Amino acid sequence: MTSEQALSISLGLQGPCVIARLTGDFDFGSAAEVRDRVTKALDLTQPPLLVIDMQAVSVCDSSGLSVLVYLHKAVTASGGRLLLSGLNGRCKHLFAITALDKFFDIRSTAELAIAELNEAGDPPPFTD
Repeated sequence: MTSEQALSISLGLQGPCVIARLTGDFDFGSAAEVRDRVTKALDLTQPPLLVIDMQAVSVCDSSGLSVLVYLHKAVTASGGRLLLSGLNGRCKHLFAITALDKFFDIRSTAELAIAELNEAGDPPPFTD
């Protein structure tokens, strides 16, 4: 017996980064909402710098993976970067068996991913 946990999405900005924190089941029922909400949030920064924190994702199915690939393509086509963070348990195993752990840049925590993108997104210092 499995229990479904509705997905919640928390979006925010930290420096030049859009942070999407997902909690619950990232599956067919929630994939379209994630795609739509995160895609709209990408307009907040140029080039788009995106961290998707999956620390609290309990289940990710092929629909969730498809959305992540879509977002990766959208971000990189605009000259930006996407980092995933917090993969654990079943999600980590799913990324390994699908070889998506080689496709995505994955960091252990959202804080590490945010720090990396904030460094990359900082404008160069002004020089005479």
